[in-house]
Amino acid sequence: MCAELYNANLESWKGTYQWWKERHNPEVEEFPSEWNLSLFDRIKMFTKVRSDLPEWERLSVQVGRGVLYRFDRTIQSFYKRCAEEGKKPGYPRFKPARRWKSIELPDPTPSMLQAPGTAKNQSVKWWRLSVKGIPRMRFRDKGHRLEKALGMGATVKELRVVRTPLRVELHVVLKHPDRELPEKPVTNPVGIGTGVADRLILSDGTHIPARKPDHRSIIRKQKTLSKADQAHREREKEAGKKLPYSKTMRKKQKALAKAHRRDKESADQADFRLCHELVTTFDGIAIENSPYKAWTRSRRFGKKLHDQRLSSIPPKLGHKAAKAGIPLEMVDPAYTTTDCSQCGHRQKMPLKARVYECGNCGMVMCRDCNSAINKSARAFGRTPGSGGKPRCSRAIEDVGVRPASPPGESGGLTGCRTVPKNDSPTAVNYSL
Repeated sequence: MCAELYNANLESWKGTYQWWKERHNPEVEEFPSEWNLSLFDRIKMFTKVRSDLPEWERLSVQVGRGVLYRFDRTIQSFYKRCAEEGKKPGYPRFKPARRWKSIELPDPTPSMLQAPGTAKNQSVKWWRLSVKGIPRMRFRDKGHRLEKALGMGATVKELRVVRTPLRVELHVVLKHPDRELPEKPVTNPVGIGTGVADRLILSDGTHIPARKPDHRSIIRKQKTLSKADQAHREREKEAGKKLPYSKTMRKKQKALAKAHRRDKESADQADFRLCHELVTTFDGIAIENSPYKAWTRSRRFGKKLHDQRLSSIPPKLGHKAAKAGIPLEMVDPAYTTTDCSQCGHRQKMPLKARVYECGNCGMVMCRDCNSAINKSARAFGRTPGSGGKPRCSRAIEDVGVRPASPPGESGGLTGCRTVPKNDSPTAVNYSL
């Protein structure tokens, strides 16, 4: 039903423009803006039609409005892509019912979420979701985060029931009241750089090793599915017509989807643990604002960068920092690698040079650590001793026999520490 409503709106929106295009010249005239129905107009039309359709009348009105909200976001995104120069926007597509896997409930009523121990929910630990026309669902509030947020004055803005390959999930979107946090001086900031050999490089000399995901299970299931798909195509060729997929084929498709989902959830949990460790250790974070998605299109480092999931770090880090009241600054990475972190001298640094040797003050430092210090300095200014903390020991081999200098002194290469792979911070639950 949701997919049918979405496709009906898309067909109406597309047909209106096609009818106008057949009778007018788009190169000379502009499409009249009043013919574009707003979200409010579509909601009013749906309210009138809903009373004549018994299948929609049995459902809560928020279910249909959620479909209209989703369609409005789709066309607004299409118009935004049209405004970008040099790009051909992709036209919105019709959605089959089997690919519609979520129900959005915008502006839910307070009675939809029933806390445990209330008059309508006698359970001790289970919350309940009660929506007209939808089977009742129960869920657990891990860490009592939903209960704490509602107790602090947060309001529920949207509910989403999402069907994943592993389970049916409930996503709760909350709006917290604005609060004024006291301004605290940043005394222990950190600059964060990204890379391929090391996933993250911190300005205090810490190197977080690169991710090495184990995809053997996914590859094994993918090969099994490919063989089954090849056998299915051979049967279709012999029959001379298209044949429906067998139950075994469907099971293999679900098994592969579950493997991908488990891998994604495991990686997300690890990223949240990493961001939690950074937020609890430092009181100011500066990370480079780089086009990570564009980097993954590189033929040489595309796959390695894709495995590092660099684009997922800033959003999670921003969420954790905002929750803890810690400033997060997105720094332009231009010239952070070529500038000296002690004297500010700028010199050329080819990509193959992994050690920064300043031609002005004689400082020798790991290239990535030098860049991370510059990011921290751009965001929060220089802090006492920022140029004399331990640095990269792995670069000593590149320098040769040059001795390492004691911390706080320039002119030599200083050593750094690397986080061991088994050094995992405390787990943090982030989903209901």
